[in-house]
Amino acid sequence: MNGRTSWVRNARILKGLSLLYFGLLVATLLLVHGESYGPAVSYVPLYLTMSVIFTVVMALLLLPARTFGEGLCIAFYVSYAVFWAAATFFTGGVSSELYIFFFPLVLSSALHGSWRMVLLSQGAILMGYSLAVLPGILENTEGADGMSLVFFRLAALGVTGVFAFLVADRGSVAGEEDYALDEDGSILLERVSEELAARRGAQVGVVLVDPGRWVEDVDLLIERVRTRIGEPILLGEGMVFGLVLSGVDDKIVESAARRALAAASSLGAQDTRAGAAIYHPRDARSAEELLGAAGRALAAAFEIEGPGAIVLAGRDTPGAASPFGAAR
Repeated sequence: MNGRTSWVRNARILKGLSLLYFGLLVATLLLVHGESYGPAVSYVPLYLTMSVIFTVVMALLLLPARTFGEGLCIAFYVSYAVFWAAATFFTGGVSSELYIFFFPLVLSSALHGSWRMVLLSQGAILMGYSLAVLPGILENTEGADGMSLVFFRLAALGVTGVFAFLVADRGSVAGEEDYALDEDGSILLERVSEELAARRGAQVGVVLVDPGRWVEDVDLLIERVRTRIGEPILLGEGMVFGLVLSGVDDKIVESAARRALAAASSLGAQDTRAGAAIYHPRDARSAEELLGAAGRALAAAFEIEGPGAIVLAGRDTPGAASPFGAAR
């Protein structure tokens, strides 16, 4: 998805995986203490490894959705692969039955739609499991049967990884985002400049919207804004996005801002705010000044108590109507 996956989707997938691994962690401790478990177990190192896995699980469950970028997700997948490999080693290595816990890791990584995530996760899994069983192979403790078992498991993990890679690669192409992601504001500035040059004499407005916290699906929000208002530009690493509107007046700009905030609220957003400015002598005389005025209006909206505040630049703005009222 243009090198970026939805934070909310990433959070849901990894938190779901963490809940699954929490259950598997408890099942593992019950399994290795059962009479039916045959391989030798190194209990103290295993307990330490399980405590680290438990810490990772709790950390993932407590992290906010905005932190789940692709890099963080890859780091957690690699961490899970490393520590489950350690758990496999301490519960018998070649004879350990915990290798099956790697499969949820492979399949889960494909749900993000990022082939890089699948590739790095798969590499960590294969390397981790190979190192976990390597001492047993070198000592030949299981003989030829043990070697065959190891190669079979590696082949099964490899085939599953190839399947996950193909699914993730297709998913990233099919779900590619067709909205702009503006890292430094240059795309929004260029869009404003183009509108000013193309529509001389017509008023051009800029609306900056901060949907706040707990947006259920950023991609769906952007799609709704595009359908109902205009083409959005997602700014930087946050959830703030900008809209450029032509041939507008105060009422049209306020209405656009109100509809954008309503779309965010319908997806669970809290503490929403919007700031807007229109290109005329009162607000701005250049594209840069127009963006600056809209940014100051958005900042002023956060000084108003209550969610849904809208500030129009160039106005006296001590208060705001709620919900979704414009400050004047």
